[in-house]
Amino acid sequence: MKSNSSSATQGERSLFSSSSSTWEEMDEWGPEKVLQVYDPDTGMKGILVIDNTSTGPGKGGIRFAESVSPLEVFKLARTMTWKCAAAGLPFGGAKGGIVANPNAVDRVSWMRSFAKMIKPYCPSQYIAATDVGTTELEMAVFAHEIGDMRACTGKPLELGGIPHELGTTGYGVSVALEASLEVLDRLPSSNLTRVQSTLKELSYGSEGGRERTVTIQGFGNVGSFTAKFLDDLPRIKVVGVSDVSAFIYDRNGLNIPRLMTDMKGKTKLSELSRDPHISSSSTSEHRSSNPSNTTARAHQYDIRDKDEIFDVDADIFIPAALGGVINDKTAPKLREHGVKIIVEAANIPTLPSADEYLIKNGILIIPDFLANAGGVIGSFVEYQGRTEKEAFELIRYKITKNIRQVLVEALMQTGSVQDLEIVNPRKVAVELSQQVVYRAMLLRKGAINVAREAYARKDRISI
Repeated sequence: MKSNSSSATQGERSLFSSSSSTWEEMDEWGPEKVLQVYDPDTGMKGILVIDNTSTGPGKGGIRFAESVSPLEVFKLARTMTWKCAAAGLPFGGAKGGIVANPNAVDRVSWMRSFAKMIKPYCPSQYIAATDVGTTELEMAVFAHEIGDMRACTGKPLELGGIPHELGTTGYGVSVALEASLEVLDRLPSSNLTRVQSTLKELSYGSEGGRERTVTIQGFGNVGSFTAKFLDDLPRIKVVGVSDVSAFIYDRNGLNIPRLMTDMKGKTKLSELSRDPHISSSSTSEHRSSNPSNTTARAHQYDIRDKDEIFDVDADIFIPAALGGVINDKTAPKLREHGVKIIVEAANIPTLPSADEYLIKNGILIIPDFLANAGGVIGSFVEYQGRTEKEAFELIRYKITKNIRQVLVEALMQTGSVQDLEIVNPRKVAVELSQQVVYRAMLLRKGAINVAREAYARKDRISI
């Protein structure tokens, strides 16, 4: 095996040369290491970015997809840096990637090959986890190949793991939305700006008691468990979910337990039974009766084109698939159809230009590294050898605490709630995370006195 591209084909060389753009992303935070590996025996091409380890070994999943690139892996690693810092975990930021469709190659041999290539860095500098295209089974292969169960989290229960298949990330997303609505509930009922008045209407304590409608883009592990846990919350109604194949919609609320049951043994929403006669006025049964009493009609769905998720009215939109789905084309559609809150369950789902547009138009965005931190918090609990019950308890505590801190500060950042028209939780959350990493980097350098002063002043740093 070789860990360079000397034997790569022309196509493979183009992959490796594309890493030049990652140099343009370097800053005072990192990345510390960018590794690109190639195994001519299997054809495996892999990437590892260790962004910042000042707070601990880099933590991040292994993405297994054809679209993986060095720049994408770096951006995901940087997100992990802020995510672990915001959650107060003793991890830094990192990310792995394997460049292939996992269903088109021997995924076991490719994962084993990738593990061999990066073994010198695990687990001292990198601790892996699941991501798009990888499951607890790949983590079992990875850990055994490294020869250390601490090399990754998200392992099967038999290996002492807390699998992400238990829904830790989706649970965290539901907690993030619940905590956000509770913060909005505490806003005063008078002297609010236009933006705050609009958001206040979504709070639990608003008048009228209407249900808040939610659409979720992505129905894999994160999206499906987000829907499951949101379905248990009061006055929250999931009206639509989508994946790469289709969009399923019912304006009166989907029967989530029934849907998850019907999806067993299926890989795409388009494989569900289609009801050609179903109308948008059909009623959802599970809110008025026991799900076990559903009729044959409940097994049929209003199946639409996947992109129609941007063309239906909803109060809350949750991107839970891949990055970049909220862009200059889709952002205006979300605003047009009444979306007031976006909870980023996916990593980097919103492009910068779309982010700016939405914020200026009064839409509240709960950033990815706060909203989807449930997975890495659960990983930390697994890393400590604790139980899944403790994982869910810690997820609720940390995400609720972080959402409250960030939203309150975002609402008060200009010094007056009444004068605030733009609410930007992402900016506040990044600043808070940067403070943590900044002080940790000072401590790593041995600048004890400087770090002590920074702690005392709680220095703000401007990037």
